[in-house]
Amino acid sequence: MGESSFLKTSLSDFVERLASAEATPGGGAVAALAGALAAALGSMAAELTTSKAKYAEVHAPVAEIAGRLGRARRMLAALLDDDAAAYEALSAVMKRPKDDPSRSAALAEAAAAAAAVPLQIATLARKVRLDLARLVTIANPNLRSDVEVGLHMARAAMHGAAIMVRVNLPMVGGERAEQVERELNELLADPSEHH
Repeated sequence: MGESSFLKTSLSDFVERLASAEATPGGGAVAALAGALAAALGSMAAELTTSKAKYAEVHAPVAEIAGRLGRARRMLAALLDDDAAAYEALSAVMKRPKDDPSRSAALAEAAAAAAAVPLQIATLARKVRLDLARLVTIANPNLRSDVEVGLHMARAAMHGAAIMVRVNLPMVGGERAEQVERELNELLADPSEHH
């Protein structure tokens, strides 16, 4: 990734880079993007609900949801770059000589950092999913299909991010990895996930 930001690249360039032999972006960035897109679909539906007088009775709850979705969208978008940076740091440690006495501890720390970013993605995607599940019942009914697509994107973001967390946990090891696994299981077991 270097000095550039995936947020500043065109969609076409992002997809081409994703398809290339470059290590980043990867699955974590795609999960973050899926979550950001889910939130964006909800924001669109909210805007097209609160801008219509005939939906005045739901303006307040829809506006509240829209605020949360906007914050989540911005945070998820920023996590595209954070995920790539965490992977690049982990990759640098993995390239150290195996006989380097500091490698093992550094690897565990870098893997923990690389797992933390997709855990944030999964957590935010769950929140987006909860907001979209509420929004689909009260927003402008002409946008129900858009919100439902957002629900599926949020689910994909959650589960994709979970995969990216779990791939790093063996390198983290010990109680720290077990704690993250418990958090992840709790997150994914949320009943709202089955909407």
